[in-house]
Amino acid sequence: MNHDYNGITVAALTTTYDLKLVVLSMVIAMLASLSAFGIVERSMSTSQQSQKISWNLFGAVMMSIGIWAMHFIAMLSLTFPIPVSYDVATMMVSILPVIFASSIVLWLMTLKTFSYYRLLIAGLLLGPSIGLMHYLGMAAMRLQAVMVHDMTLVYLSVLIAVILAMVALKIQYGAINQSRYQFITKKNLVSAVVMGLASSCMHYSAMTAVHFIPQTTDQVIKEVSPTTLALIVTVVILVLLLLTMLIPHLLRYKQLVKRLNAEVLVKAEILHELDHRSKAQTEQDTLAIKAAQAALLAQKAAMDEHSLVSITDVKGTINYANTKFCTVSGYSQEELIGANHRLLNSKQQPKDYWREMYLIISKGGFWNDDICNLAKDGQEYWVNTTIIPLYVNEKLSGYTSIRTDITEHKKSEKKLKLANEEKDKRAAELALAAIVFSHTREGIIITDASASIIKVNNTFTEVTGYSRQEAVGKNLRFLQSDSESAEFYALMWQTVNSKGYWVGTIWNRRKNGEVYPENLTLSAVKNSASEVSHYVALYSDITKLNKSHQSQLQRMAHYDDLTDLPNRTLLAERLNQAILQSKRQHNSLAVAFLDLDDFKTINDAHGHHVGDELLIIISLRMKEALREGDTLARIGGDEFVLVLTDLAKTEGFSKILERLLLVVSEPVIVHDLVLNVSASIGVTLYPQDDADAEILIRHADQAMYMAKNAGKNCYHLFDSALDDAVNLEQENINNISAALDKGELVLYYQPKVNMSTGEVVGVEALIRWQHPVRGLVPPLDFLPLIENQAISLDIGEWVIDSALNQISQWQSIGVTLPISVNISAYQLQQSDFVERLATLLAAHPDISPHLLELEVLETSALNDINYIIATMKSCISLGVQFALDDFGTGYSSLTYLRRLPANQIKIDQSFIRDMLIDPDDLAIVMGVISLAKAFQLEVIAEGVETVEHGTELLQLGCKLAQGYGIARPMPASEVLTWLDSWQPDNAWLS
Repeated sequence: MNHDYNGITVAALTTTYDLKLVVLSMVIAMLASLSAFGIVERSMSTSQQSQKISWNLFGAVMMSIGIWAMHFIAMLSLTFPIPVSYDVATMMVSILPVIFASSIVLWLMTLKTFSYYRLLIAGLLLGPSIGLMHYLGMAAMRLQAVMVHDMTLVYLSVLIAVILAMVALKIQYGAINQSRYQFITKKNLVSAVVMGLASSCMHYSAMTAVHFIPQTTDQVIKEVSPTTLALIVTVVILVLLLLTMLIPHLLRYKQLVKRLNAEVLVKAEILHELDHRSKAQTEQDTLAIKAAQAALLAQKAAMDEHSLVSITDVKGTINYANTKFCTVSGYSQEELIGANHRLLNSKQQPKDYWREMYLIISKGGFWNDDICNLAKDGQEYWVNTTIIPLYVNEKLSGYTSIRTDITEHKKSEKKLKLANEEKDKRAAELALAAIVFSHTREGIIITDASASIIKVNNTFTEVTGYSRQEAVGKNLRFLQSDSESAEFYALMWQTVNSKGYWVGTIWNRRKNGEVYPENLTLSAVKNSASEVSHYVALYSDITKLNKSHQSQLQRMAHYDDLTDLPNRTLLAERLNQAILQSKRQHNSLAVAFLDLDDFKTINDAHGHHVGDELLIIISLRMKEALREGDTLARIGGDEFVLVLTDLAKTEGFSKILERLLLVVSEPVIVHDLVLNVSASIGVTLYPQDDADAEILIRHADQAMYMAKNAGKNCYHLFDSALDDAVNLEQENINNISAALDKGELVLYYQPKVNMSTGEVVGVEALIRWQHPVRGLVPPLDFLPLIENQAISLDIGEWVIDSALNQISQWQSIGVTLPISVNISAYQLQQSDFVERLATLLAAHPDISPHLLELEVLETSALNDINYIIATMKSCISLGVQFALDDFGTGYSSLTYLRRLPANQIKIDQSFIRDMLIDPDDLAIVMGVISLAKAFQLEVIAEGVETVEHGTELLQLGCKLAQGYGIARPMPASEVLTWLDSWQPDNAWLS
C-alpha cells in the first residue's frame, strides 16, 4: 500500500536519546571491529585453507553481532511518548546482510594485495549492508506511528558509512603487517574506532532523517525499560566480544610461549655443549671446529649449487651474492656488489606488489613468492624467493634472500596454459560449428574422398526427404536427376578438383521422385599433405522462389548472362555431341578459340559498361556470321569458343573464320564512341586432332596465341608437331630445373694467364651438367633450352654464388684467384639484378668483390644500351668487374664500346682458331687489339690451342689468353694441382 504523506498536518512525535546508551552503542561497535580485525590477523597467520575460512567466518559473525548490538542498543536509547515493541524474527534477519558483506570484506583483507580497487569494493559492500541492517531493524519496530524519511539524509548516512568503512579497512590492513606478537597497536585501535564510527554515524544520521507521525496517543507505555534491555544485550555482547578478542591473542601467546621454551631449550643445550667442550681436550676442540667448518663449507657449497643467495642492506644495496646467483643473473660479483637490487627488476610485477613486500619485510616479517627477474643479457628468469630480515643488536640491518631458479617450471606452466587455451578455443569452435551445422537453413552434406556421404544436417532431411540413416554411406550420385548430362557432372567434378570448389545451379531428385532446383556450392577439403580428404556440399532449395521460372533457371545454368550465348557448361555438352555426330557421319568439325585484341585497353580507358556494350554488339555480329547448327559460346571475359560442324572438307572452316575476322574488325559505335577491335583465332580440326573436348579447346587456345604472336587479326591452325615441340621444350626445362634442385650442375674452371710472364691472372667458371645417365653434358647442349626462361635466372644466381664460395675456399688456404662468370642479357636486364647481386656479395663478407668478374655477350648488351650502362655502373660501385665476351661476333659499334663501362674485352675463339691460316681472321684479331689499346681496355684471347697461337698474339700486343693450349676446363679439386705444375712455353717468356 502506498501512502501519500504530503498532506500530513499532525506534528511529529518528540523523541529523545539516552546519552549513556548512545555512548555504550558506539563502544560496542568499536570493540566488535577490534575483535574482528584481530581474527583477520589470526587468519593470515595460518597456512591451512580450511582454518582460514573458519577464522574469516568467525570474524565476520562477531563483527556483525557487534554492529547489530550497536544498532539495537541505539534504537533502545531513543525514547518515545508511545508504546514501542520489536518483532524478534525481523530483528534476527537484519543481521544477515552484515554477515554476508563482512565475510567478503575480511576475505579481501587476507589477500596478498589490498588495492584501491578492492578497497572500494569492500567499502561499497560494507556501507550499504549496514544501512540495510538499520532499515530492517526499523521495520521490526511496532508502534502507532508512521515513519517519514528525508531521502537526502538517508543517502548521506549510507555515504558516511561507505567512506568511514574504507578508511578503517585501509588503516587496519596496514596494522595487520606489524609484528605478529604485538597484541594491540595504535593502528588497531584507530581502525576499530573508525569502523565503530562508520556504523554509529550511519545509524544516527539515518535516525535524524526519520520523523514519526502519531496515529493514536491514548495508550500507556507498559514495556520493559529500554535501559534494562540495553544492559542485558550489552552484557551478552561484551562477553562474546571479550572471548573473541582473547582467543586469537591467547593463541598467539601460546605460540610465543612455545617459541620461548624452544629457545630456552636450545640455549640450554648450547650452554651444556659449551661446558662440555670447555672440559674437552684442546685436540678434540680443534677437530670439532674443523668438522663444523667442513659442515659449513659443505652447506655453503650445496647452497651455491642449488640456491641463489644474496644479502642487501635496508636500502636494497647488494653486499653479497653467491656463485649460483652470478651464474643465473649473468652479472659478475664485481658488478653486483654495491648495486641496488632494482638492477634485476623485469617490471613484470606492479609497483603495489613491491610496496606490499617492503611493508612486510621492513617490519621484520618473512616474505615468500615467485618473482620474474631480468638477467644481464635481457632474458627473463623466474625465481622462488624467500626474504629473511637480518638483525644486529636487535636493529634491522638488512635482508637475506634465498632464491630457487624455477624458470623451466614457469615455461612448462605457460606451455600448458597455452595448450589448454588452444584446446578450449578449438572446443568452442567445434561447438559453434556443431550449432551452425545443426541449425542453418541451408542443407549440408559432408562426404569422404570418394564422395560417399558421412554426415548430413537436419535441413538435408527436410529438403530431400531422406533420413540420416538412408543417406549415410551412399554416393552423392544417388541424388542426381536426369536433368543434367554426364558431361555436366564430369566438368563439375573437374572444376572442384582443379580449383577447389564449384558454384552453380543444379537439379536434384527428392525421395518422392520430385525434381527440384538448388543453388549448390561444392568444395574440396584437403589435408596437410594437400590431398583431398572430404567434400562439403552447401545448398539451398530454390523451388519456392523459382517454381514459375524453372525454364529460366535452366537457361541461367547454360547461358551467359551478358551476351545470352551458351556458357562453358552448354559448350561442353554441344561439343561432345558434335564429336559423336562427326564419328557417325565420318566428317570433320572445327573448334576455334577467339580472343579480342586490345579489348583490355578499351575496358580500362572507357569503363566496364562500355566494354560490356562492345561485347554484346560483337557477339551479335559473330552469331549472324555463323551457319545454322554452329555454336558460339562465351567462356569468360573477351574469350569465345566456336564449334563448326558438318565440314565436308577440312578447309571448309577458313571462309567462316575469315567472315568472323571481318565482322569483328568493323568499327563499333558505343555511346558516341567509335571503337575498333580485331580478333586472334586459333583453330583445330577433329578427327585430325584426335582428342577429347577439353583437349581440343586447349589446342585451339594454344593456336590462338600463335595467331597473336603472328601479328593479331588472323587465325592459326593448330600444329600437333609444334605442340609436341612445345611439350618437349617444357619437359627439358623441367629436367634442367630438377638437375639444379638435385645438385647435378657443377662448375669447371679454365685458367687465364699472362703469357709473357707466366702469371695466372684468374679462372673462368664454366657450367656443366653431371647427368646420372648421359654423363658430363656440355653447356651448349642445355643452356640454349632455358634462354629467357625463369629457370635461367635461378641457375645464373647459383653460378655466381658457387663462384663466390669457391673464391672463399681458395682464400682460406692462401690462394687468391679471381673468377669470371658468364651472365645472360635476360639476367642482366632484370630490375632487381643489382639488389640480388648485392645480397650474394653480402653473404660472403670475407671476399673482396673485385675478385668477381661478370662476362657479358656483346650482342646481349646492345639490346637496351642505356639500361645496361646504368646497371653495369651500379654493379661496379659494388666492386665487381665487367668484361665483354665473344667480342666481334655481334653488331660491333665504336660508340657502344666507348660507352660501356667494361674494363676488358675478350676476342672470340672463332677468330683465334684460324688466325694463323686465315688473313681475314688475323685482320679482325689485329683490329680488336688495336681498338682495345685505343680505348685503354685490357684484351684477352680465348681459344689459344698451340704455342704458335700464343707467339703470334704476343707479337700483336695481346698478353692475356686462355684455351686448350694452356689448360682445359677442370673441376675445382684439380686447379691447385695444375697451379703447382704450370709452366709457360719458353717461346712466350719475354
